[in-house]
Amino acid sequence: MAEQLTAYWPQILAIVGVIVMFVKLKSAVGELRKDVDDIHKRDTYTQVVKLRADLDALKASTDEKTKSLFSLWNTRIFKDG
Repeated sequence: MAEQLTAYWPQILAIVGVIVMFVKLKSAVGELRKDVDDIHKRDTYTQVVKLRADLDALKASTDEKTKSLFSLWNTRIFKDG
């Protein structure tokens, strides 16, 4: 057994090194995947906030136009009647 260890120690060391590197890389990939998911969540939230702001601005603009249209209509009705 000792003769086999002395004969194959470079291969054994390489296999152990590959296993250690694999475990480290797998954990790094897991952390990066979590970071990417967080970035996607933040981007989605940012898009929702921007769309909400656009929707509020559009609603305010529509409300103003509707009020001015009704005002014009009422002025015309009372002017003609």
